[in-house]
Amino acid sequence: MPLQDWIHHWEVGGGARFIKATAAVLGFIAIAGLYDLLDYQGFANEEAMETAQLAHNLSQGEGFTTKTVRPLSIYLLGGKAPQEALPDVTNPPVYPYLLAGLMRMLPMSFTATQYWAYQPERWIAVFNQALFFAAIVILFLIAQRQFDDRVAWLSALLFAGTGLFWKFSASGLSTIWVTVVFLAMFLCVARISEGTDANRPPVGWSGLAGALAGIGGLSRYAFAWMIVPVLFFLALGGRGLRGKHCAAAALCFVIVMGPWVARNIALTETPFGTSGYTVIEGTPPLEGDSLERSLDPRAAFRRVEVMDVIDKFLANGRDLWQRDLPRFGGNWVTAFFLVGLLMPFQNPARGRLRLFLLGSIVLMFIVQALGQTHLAQDSPEINSENLLVLLAPLTFIYGAALFYTLMDQLNLVTMDARGAIIGIFLIVMSAPLLLSLAIAPPPDRNNPYSPLHIQRIARLMQAGELMMSDIPAAVAWYGNRECWWLALDDDREFFKINELRKVHTVFLTQRTTDDRFLSLSAKPKSWGELFLQCEAHQEVAGNGEVPSGFPLTNAPSGFLPDQLLLSDQVRWGLSAQAEK
Repeated sequence: MPLQDWIHHWEVGGGARFIKATAAVLGFIAIAGLYDLLDYQGFANEEAMETAQLAHNLSQGEGFTTKTVRPLSIYLLGGKAPQEALPDVTNPPVYPYLLAGLMRMLPMSFTATQYWAYQPERWIAVFNQALFFAAIVILFLIAQRQFDDRVAWLSALLFAGTGLFWKFSASGLSTIWVTVVFLAMFLCVARISEGTDANRPPVGWSGLAGALAGIGGLSRYAFAWMIVPVLFFLALGGRGLRGKHCAAAALCFVIVMGPWVARNIALTETPFGTSGYTVIEGTPPLEGDSLERSLDPRAAFRRVEVMDVIDKFLANGRDLWQRDLPRFGGNWVTAFFLVGLLMPFQNPARGRLRLFLLGSIVLMFIVQALGQTHLAQDSPEINSENLLVLLAPLTFIYGAALFYTLMDQLNLVTMDARGAIIGIFLIVMSAPLLLSLAIAPPPDRNNPYSPLHIQRIARLMQAGELMMSDIPAAVAWYGNRECWWLALDDDREFFKINELRKVHTVFLTQRTTDDRFLSLSAKPKSWGELFLQCEAHQEVAGNGEVPSGFPLTNAPSGFLPDQLLLSDQVRWGLSAQAEK
């Protein structure tokens, strides 16, 4: 190769692209390493723990079964306590199967050795960060096809510098995976939009878009609604193949979703199990998590009215409009996207895709407002019900395009000035991530999710014995023990469950002892009242026994005032203080 060609290859040719790609990969790995070292604190979300324990069961050959038992699941499964492993009828299957494959491939140790760290969770975080990088690559490809290399690189860098997505990558939730699926689906839609009457796009792209919508729906049920904007986009496209494109997308969507929906109907007579009731969760008859903790919710169902659902939508929609929507992308780039809606595109394909994105945002806004439950209250930002965040990466593309449009009007002569403005823009947009790395928050010592502590408590149980807790997913994930959700009260609802299957231990944590309902402990037969009675009895008697009237009469000392462990017999050889 002549010297001139060699120089050209490494300056502007394939060699230059290779250098940029290598630098991008190494830069991402460096940021991921810093984030995991400085800001990672393990799972703090029951949803992530529940998904992880499902994956663990799958990896052990136990099928799609769960050790986290909702009373509502028992109701939907016929009202009888299962004699074998309980099939999960709450969670979609794709993400747990991905994690199960990860658990089979990697050397994971499920024995906790530290109070606030758990080795499998770090592997899951690394896996999600690899998915995050894949999402960045897909976003780059979309921006490159729709605009140019400048917009592509800026969009990718803005996405990679958004602290919100790094939080999701370490949360253990399926958000990053579903984001990858959405971006891949949008890439298919973008390829279809490029077609003309003379060069019609293959029907296969529409089928793939429908299949990806189905895969997203099997990763997060609410995402299945995305088939609606896909079909609308195809129906309003170019003439000639509208019917074939819509039919291909719908058929592939049904093929992907159908078997799992049929499985749920066969088990529970509902297409999505307990998740199908999210619309009425949080209404006045079913506040908080009372529905999932109900063994027989029929009376509550009868009290739910249409206006209750409308009021829920209006209240949640107001909060989303005022608080979440202006910053749903995790930084201020969303503002550039919103302003850019007023600017027309000369390329009609870009305009159609922007309308597709805008329609998707409106749809997900409605679905999120209707489907919010206590999960959004427990963790307002990092939760699986945050649907708008799935669409946020695409707003970075249009925000970056508007940024370059405005910068080009400044008529900057030197490249140094342009580079300085771009650098300042990136630093400002990435400030939350940079600050979180510079000032890492200390671990929350009042966090109830201590892997080592929970495993020690779980080891007190024999095989087949039943535990009930306010952190059932944590007990199932860390302790590998079957655990029921806490009954609605310690009287009638508790004894209903106890009749179905004997409860041997109740474990209450800071989720209960720190909750505001302790101020309402005057309510008879509440867990708050029982907790305060146990605390008062221990202070007087000093022997850790439980006041009469409750079947679990043994309580070790040392747990109060933060936690409470009640058991049917003395199981502990060490004091709870030593356990802690």
